[in-house]
Amino acid sequence: MSSALHAGTAGPASWFSRWRQRLWRAAPVDRAPVVLRHRRIYILPTRRGLALMATLATMLLTAMNYALSLGHALTFLVTGLVAAALLQTWRNLAGIAISPLAAGEAFAGSEMIFTLSLANAGAARQGIVVAPRGGPEVTIDLPAAATRPVQVSIVAPRRGRVAMGRITLSTDFPLGLWRGWAYVHFPLTGIAYPAPESPPLTLPVGLEGSDAQRRARAADAELAGLRDYHPGDAQNRIAWKAVARGAGWYTKQFEGTGGAGTLEFVWSDLPPGLGVEARLARLCAWILAAERETRTFGLKLPETDLPPGSGAGHRRAALTALALFPAEHSS
Repeated sequence: MSSALHAGTAGPASWFSRWRQRLWRAAPVDRAPVVLRHRRIYILPTRRGLALMATLATMLLTAMNYALSLGHALTFLVTGLVAAALLQTWRNLAGIAISPLAAGEAFAGSEMIFTLSLANAGAARQGIVVAPRGGPEVTIDLPAAATRPVQVSIVAPRRGRVAMGRITLSTDFPLGLWRGWAYVHFPLTGIAYPAPESPPLTLPVGLEGSDAQRRARAADAELAGLRDYHPGDAQNRIAWKAVARGAGWYTKQFEGTGGAGTLEFVWSDLPPGLGVEARLARLCAWILAAERETRTFGLKLPETDLPPGSGAGHRRAALTALALFPAEHSS
């Protein structure tokens, strides 16, 4: 009796949740790839389409009132064109397969990039608009039997995990009379690091002291590769040869200590008056500065102890630890 009563009271809420998810894709439960079918595609007339329909209704009433055969013919001809445009708008979306590829990394307050894959197994598609919630839209054309990556960006409001959110795919091809759209919502998240302190403080003294001769000697630092240039990178680290060739702006990355000793960034060594977010911002700035100087560094946080290391992987691990640090932790 009680179980039947419980099922009866929970029924309307469950029914509403299912329809809400089906109509608006509020929860990130889609699994890749998602192929757009008739159950996912919605179509409504645009303002241009509504204006044309109102014009057609006026033309029809006028033709009927004055018994104009040519008026009837023109009205029905344009009405057929509107109906054909409706079908073509649906076909422009139907059959596209969407898959999540990658989530980017960013600092709090900056744009985070997410990469999707759009696959088209049929005829060419034109004017497909991909728009995240709260981000700029991207327009792409899909050739026949082609797959294209699409990058969308959203602003990371704060540090931590940032969900891509719901993505809207839409089109008003071919005549702009109808707008068709569909929602996809993948459980794809990126990492937003704390915004670094600006201007950053001088790096603390390393475990081996502040010997000026050791700091000036970088014989044990070996070139590991190139990364994209970021404002504030030291000029002696810029790959000027690549710039001269027109290949773009890159910064040299080195592995090793650079002869400057090992740094250790310890949470408890920071001034006790600093709040949690201020401490994270300072540690973030120090990690970036240590990478620019090719310094080996370790990181000690409450419940996290990252041993000394260097390189892009070590930097990413340290920044991720800062990004996921509990906000309610005591200073």
